[in-house]
Amino acid sequence: MNSVIVVDDLHKSYKPKTKGQSIEVKAVDGISFKVDKGEFFGLLGPNGAGKTTTIGILTTRVLPTGGRATIDGIDVARQPVEVKRRIGVASGE
Repeated sequence: MNSVIVVDDLHKSYKPKTKGQSIEVKAVDGISFKVDKGEFFGLLGPNGAGKTTTIGILTTRVLPTGGRATIDGIDVARQPVEVKRRIGVASGE
């Protein structure tokens, strides 16, 4: 089958906002998965596991700090406009 979502070794770290703090926060630390055309997929995990950040990356709202994510073969970080043309997002807000 064709994979329409491919996430390969995805990373997202946030730098500290205060001057005295030097520890980066790893929101996503090397997640990889594929979703094939026609497949239902659930992203499950405990609080703080990086689910919202991963979805943010896939919907082009958050830039990854490492790894790669593609939607329909299009890189979400390099071609966000093309990705947005192919997805529909209904946020909970």
